[in-house]
Amino acid sequence: MNGMIKRSSVGTSFTTPKTGGGEPKKRAAGLVGLLPPRPPAPVVAEPSVEAAAVADAAPAPAVAPVPQALTVTRPVTLSASGGGVATIGVYLAPLTLERAREVSLARRITYTDLLVEAFDYVTDARLVVEFAPVEPLVQGKAMPTRARRRRGTAGIQMNLRLSAEQREWLDAKVLTLGAPSRSALVAEALRLHLSPAD
Repeated sequence: MNGMIKRSSVGTSFTTPKTGGGEPKKRAAGLVGLLPPRPPAPVVAEPSVEAAAVADAAPAPAVAPVPQALTVTRPVTLSASGGGVATIGVYLAPLTLERAREVSLARRITYTDLLVEAFDYVTDARLVVEFAPVEPLVQGKAMPTRARRRRGTAGIQMNLRLSAEQREWLDAKVLTLGAPSRSALVAEALRLHLSPAD
């Protein structure tokens, strides 16, 4: 194979070419002495047995107690019912929202107070009926149609400030009553409370 290219070794890149016979000169040799020498590592002496015995016999230094007036504790902000208050949004039909505004302004109560009152007024049995699956209007001859669950409807957002206990209570009600969501449950309770003739 006479057509092969002759290549030099990679190691020759780190040496200077021979100046006249003998071994090639190392390029790093010219850098020796340019940097200051490293300081020696500190030597840690082991304490003698006598010094250890004296240290054990010496009394420990007294620590001054912290005055009681200087200790600072941060108060935890809790609602009256014991849980952190958060704002949640629910969606109401425009007519229900308008009625909720009128009642809360006339009686000077919050939307949350109105919701608590609504759950006192509306029974669970009434809410279960509202969230029961709706039987299909058209029955197929061969393939059965499925019963549809009622879903929350689109509406206008209303904000409620609820404690952690109130939110947990609502979530448990959603499960037990078969409501599609927390928002749908709140909207239905307020609708039934504010428009009992519906």
